[in-house]
Amino acid sequence: MRKALNQWCLPQDWTWERSFELAAEAGFDAIELSIDHPPFFEAIRTSANEGLIGDIARSVGSTFRAGKAIRFDTPDEEVVAVADLARSHGLAISSVLTIAQFHYSLIDADPATRATGIDLVRRLLDIAAMVGAPNILVIPGVVTSRIPYDVAYERLRDALAELLPHATERGVGMGIEDVWGKFLYSPLEMRSLVASFDSPFVGVHFDIGNVMQYGYPDQWIRILGPHLLTVHAKDFLSEVGNIRGFTHLFQGDVPWHEVMVALREAAYDGYLVAEVPPYRFAPEEGIRDIGRKLDILLGLA
Repeated sequence: MRKALNQWCLPQDWTWERSFELAAEAGFDAIELSIDHPPFFEAIRTSANEGLIGDIARSVGSTFRAGKAIRFDTPDEEVVAVADLARSHGLAISSVLTIAQFHYSLIDADPATRATGIDLVRRLLDIAAMVGAPNILVIPGVVTSRIPYDVAYERLRDALAELLPHATERGVGMGIEDVWGKFLYSPLEMRSLVASFDSPFVGVHFDIGNVMQYGYPDQWIRILGPHLLTVHAKDFLSEVGNIRGFTHLFQGDVPWHEVMVALREAAYDGYLVAEVPPYRFAPEEGIRDIGRKLDILLGLA
C-alpha cells in the first residue's frame, strides 16, 4: 500500500508548489485531486440548501477561487502542468474526484441533470488519464422520495455501462464510493453491482469512515476484496452520528487494527488516501501528523 493525501487536507490558500513540497516532505506518495465546477459551488453559496448536498459542499468549501485549483474547463496543458509539478516533487496523482457529482447525479429524476453528470464523469476520466491517475471516484447519488431505490439502481447501472467504453479506452477505473445517499448500504449489493460489469475499470472507492454509520469497515473490505480500487481514510465519532462526526485519524471509533488486517488479507496494494480537513492552526504540522498516522497504519498491514 502507498499513502496519499486528498487535496482537501491542504489549506485552500496554499499554492500547488507549497502543497506538493509539504506533502513530499511528510512522506506521501501521491495526491488526490478535486476538480471544481464553479456553477455548482456558486449555486450552493447562494441557496438556502440545508440538506446533505449543502452540508457537504460547505464543509469542503469552494476551492475554485483558491490559489490551487483545477476546474472542468481548465485547459489540458494547465492540468498536465500541475501533474508535472507534483511529479517533480516525487508525487503521483492517486485519483481524481468532484463533489459536484452530488448535484449532477447519475440517478437524478431529471434526464438533463443525469446527462450532465455523465459528462462530468467522462471529463474526470479524461483528466485522470492526462495526469496518470489510475482511478476516479464516482458518487452513486442520493435516493429521495422522488428517486426510488430500484430506479436509482438501474439508472446508475445504465450510466456506468454508458461510461465503461470511455473508461476502458482511457485505462482509468471508476470507483463507486460508499457515500451517505440512502443507497448501496450493503457490501453484498455493492459487490453485486460492480462485479456485474466483469471489468477492472469498474470497482469501489471505499471510504472507511463513511461506512461506520451503517456497518463495519473490515467486513466491507473482506467482502469487496479484489474490487477495491482506492481507499479513503478518515475517522468517525459514532456518538455524534451525523456529518459532523467525521474527524481526524485516531480520534474516532474506526477499528483501525481490524481494518488494516482486512486490507492485508484482501491483498489490497493501492493508495490509502487521507481525507480530513487541514489543521486550523499550524497546518504544516497537520500534514506531517497525517503522514505519521498513515505510517502507523501501514505498519499494521
